[in-house]
Amino acid sequence: MSKKGFFFIFLYLSLAIIVIWLMFHLHGKSTEAAIAIFLAVFVPLGGFISKPITTQLEIFAYNLFVNNLIYRILIFGRPGSGKTTFIRTGFTICNPEKSIRSTENFNCHEFKVNLNLNKKSVDVAIADYKGQDPYEIVMNPPVYFFGDENNRLINSIFFIVDLVPRICDDNGEPLKDKFLLDWLKKDNINEKIKVRISEHYDYINEFSLQLIFKNFYSSNLKNVFLIINKLDLVEKLLNDGYLTLSDFRSAEEFAMCKFSRMIGQIESVCSKLNIDDFSVYTISATKKDNLRPLIAKVLSNEL
Repeated sequence: MSKKGFFFIFLYLSLAIIVIWLMFHLHGKSTEAAIAIFLAVFVPLGGFISKPITTQLEIFAYNLFVNNLIYRILIFGRPGSGKTTFIRTGFTICNPEKSIRSTENFNCHEFKVNLNLNKKSVDVAIADYKGQDPYEIVMNPPVYFFGDENNRLINSIFFIVDLVPRICDDNGEPLKDKFLLDWLKKDNINEKIKVRISEHYDYINEFSLQLIFKNFYSSNLKNVFLIINKLDLVEKLLNDGYLTLSDFRSAEEFAMCKFSRMIGQIESVCSKLNIDDFSVYTISATKKDNLRPLIAKVLSNEL
C-alpha cells in the first residue's frame, strides 16, 4: 500500500478516536453535539475515502501474492510495425502461449519458455501496447502485469520499429510480402521509407520515452532493446536492384543510420537511469532463426 493510503487511514482513524473519546467524556448537549459532528462529518468522509482505500487494499493484497518469478516484457511501437508477428514468431519457438488477456490498451500474453539451453523453463508475460496514441500508454495499465505504481515489475522493454509500412488490401487485410514489394517498386522507394521512418519518430521520441520510463521504470528493469523490423524486405529491394545504398555497406548499416537519432535518445534515458544493457537488433520478425539469438539474450540470466 502506498504512503498516501496509509496516511488517509491513519488520519481518519485518529480523528474518529478523538470524537468517540469526546462522546464518552462529555455530558448533555456537548455529547449530542459530538455525536452530531461524528455523523455529519466522519460518515461522509469515510465514504469519500473508502474507494481509494479499497483500491489501495486491493493492490496491497495483490502484491502479497504476485508472482515475481514471471519475466515481464513491455512491447511498444507504432501499429503495423510487426509487434504481433514478433510475439508469435519469437515465442512460439518455445512453447505455445498459455493465455491472452486484453484491456483497452494492452494485449497481455503468457508463455512458458525453454530454449533448450537446459531443462529449466521460464514463465514469460508480454504486454503489447496497441494504442494509436503513444501518450495513452500510462492510462490504466493493468496492475496484474505492471504491478502498482510503487512496485513496478517490468524486466525488459522492447521498442519496435520497421522500415516499410503495413499496407492493406481493399478488404483491410495486410498485403503479403510479394504484393507489398510490388507496391514499393511502383513509385519512389526512398521517399516511402523516409515517410515510414518519420512516422516512427512521431511515436517514439524523447517525450514518449520520458513518459514510459517515468511511469514504468524500477530496479526490476534489466534491459532495453530497439528492434528494427522488416530488414528482409529492404534486402530484397537491394537484390532486385530497386534500391541502392551507395553510402552504406549493408542493409543493417542503412537501418542503424536511419534510426541513429532514436538510438541516441534511448541510450540517453538508459544512461540517466543507470541501465547498462541497451541493445539494437535488426531483424525479420517472420523468421524464427532471426529471433532466437535475441530471445536467448533476453532470458539468458533467467534460464
